[in-house]
Amino acid sequence: MMVAPARSGEILMRCCAVLFAFLFATAPARAAGFDPKIIDEVAEKALKEFSAPGCAVVVVKDGEVVYLKGFGVREKGADDKVTPDTVFPIASCSKAFTATLLAMLADDGKLKWDDKVRDHLDYFRLSDELADRDVTLRDLLCHRTGMPRHDLLWAALSTDGADVIKRWGRAAPSTSFRSKWEYANVPFTTAGVIAGRYEKGTWADAVKARIFAPLGMTSTSATWKEGRGRPNHATPHYYGLDKSVSAVGWDEIDHAGGAGCVNSSARDLAAWLRFQLAGGKFDGRRLLTERALKETHTPQMLLLPEGPFAVYLPPKVTRFAGYGLGWFVHDYRGVTCVSHGGTLTGFRAQCMLVPEKKVGVMVLCNLRPSLVCEAVAKTALDALLELPAEDWVAFHKTQLALTDFNTAAAKQRRETARKRDTKPSLELSRFVGGYEERAYGRAEVTVEGDKLHVKWGRYTFRAEHYHFDTFTLVPIEPKGDIVSLDRSTFDLQFRLGTNGEAEGMKFLEQEFRRAQK
Repeated sequence: MMVAPARSGEILMRCCAVLFAFLFATAPARAAGFDPKIIDEVAEKALKEFSAPGCAVVVVKDGEVVYLKGFGVREKGADDKVTPDTVFPIASCSKAFTATLLAMLADDGKLKWDDKVRDHLDYFRLSDELADRDVTLRDLLCHRTGMPRHDLLWAALSTDGADVIKRWGRAAPSTSFRSKWEYANVPFTTAGVIAGRYEKGTWADAVKARIFAPLGMTSTSATWKEGRGRPNHATPHYYGLDKSVSAVGWDEIDHAGGAGCVNSSARDLAAWLRFQLAGGKFDGRRLLTERALKETHTPQMLLLPEGPFAVYLPPKVTRFAGYGLGWFVHDYRGVTCVSHGGTLTGFRAQCMLVPEKKVGVMVLCNLRPSLVCEAVAKTALDALLELPAEDWVAFHKTQLALTDFNTAAAKQRRETARKRDTKPSLELSRFVGGYEERAYGRAEVTVEGDKLHVKWGRYTFRAEHYHFDTFTLVPIEPKGDIVSLDRSTFDLQFRLGTNGEAEGMKFLEQEFRRAQK
């Protein structure tokens, strides 16, 4: 059938309109004055300089996705490219999801920030009497319980979340209650359990129902099996002290729950950034009151950006630093920034938001340790905020090199301090037995050939004599973990009683007592 010229032109115009609508719906918008080549260049440079296999980047400004791209490969030596839909664990960036869940429950009237934890989870207890009595949900979410990480409890000893929470509560505090900010993971595991109970399920169920589904985060999951089960997922890699890059397995950490178990893609995380920057609204629908969301972005506890945190909050751009509820809150070159990083054995993630400017960036990488994410995120912020350019790749490469130099120097100092030509006080067989600690459980010491071995949780160590009654522990099981422990030093020191027999040992920085036979 012939179409009249006027009719044909009308059809052509409609087709063009549909095509343009499709393109604008699926392609990132372009912010005025924003040059995406800046991020292209820094991402490529960062991957090369840090020897990282791949990364993915998303940038949001004024409610629009202005940049979304993958770089490099999902696994070293393979051909599959990282895309905006490649799934990575975001590790401790998950903490903000857990804090947001509790904010939603606060909106619902089911809890208050300053409720006692034990009123919502009866088996939660702390070894410090004051903390045990008064610790609140707010204390959990801003790291001021007086408790340190004790991460080996969930990383190596137990795969049951409730058991980890109970053990962590029995472990030794590092400081007095509310006197000092100290980062820890188990408080967020605890908060996640509470959130799951109010949603009549687990933390994973709650975060899916309340956040993933409403934001349309269809590639996002809350268990490692789901994350690794996605066809388009990244492989983790470990950067060794000898500068080698090795593929490793995914961390099986579902029992850590709300502390770090979200897996997502750059495309899905665009929705999370938009929601956070829109004050709790998404696509015109309010999911959380602005007041409740703002509470999570408000500093609750001051912190000193020193030690490892100085790498992420460098003095050259940070004048103050605090922690909100699941977020670091600090300045960045004159603006207030809400940020968080995440680290697992072979992954790194970094999220940075500037709410006052409606700007956010998130970077995912499949290498740890590396500072690809920090270099790319800061460069993106500088470009979006029209700040003078900095060579963040060079800066962070120097920081990583310095960290590894200090690690190697500490190992050398330890070797220099060794008192040679000494021997243990007892025959090795007299150290054999079970040793117990109230939180860390039982460790078994055995003799195999002419070496002591220590079995604790998932780990088995071979004990090499250092000096006197101190031994250096060399990890031998599980084999998949050994490659990522090259920066760690494990000591064991036996303690003798008045009867001349071994009555205890210092192991994993904890005091174990010999078990009664």
